[in-house]
Amino acid sequence: MLIRVANIIALVVLPSASCTTTQAVSSAEAACAVATARVTAQRGLEPSHVAFCDDISEGDTPAGYYVTALRAHCSEDLCGSTNMGWFAVQKATGEVFEVEDVTDWRLGRRVPDVR
Repeated sequence: MLIRVANIIALVVLPSASCTTTQAVSSAEAACAVATARVTAQRGLEPSHVAFCDDISEGDTPAGYYVTALRAHCSEDLCGSTNMGWFAVQKATGEVFEVEDVTDWRLGRRVPDVR
């Protein structure tokens, strides 16, 4: 799995990811930025709450989607899981969906674009 630092990506991609219309996503980095923007907005968090995206390689994901886990920062000496959840970003539209089951990549509800 590839790990990317969401804070650096956010500086480049988030301004376009936060618009209300959906746009095609052409890289795991852009999918990370879109998922970060949507999920943190929905949860009332700052995008900097996400430390990085834990991407699944494209060959192991459903066709037409980038799949990633959002990982939060750990501010404790000893942390358990920092996983904020698994999310699938549709390549054609940029829509973000929760992943209900990672064993078969079953998609759950759409993450709304919240402001």
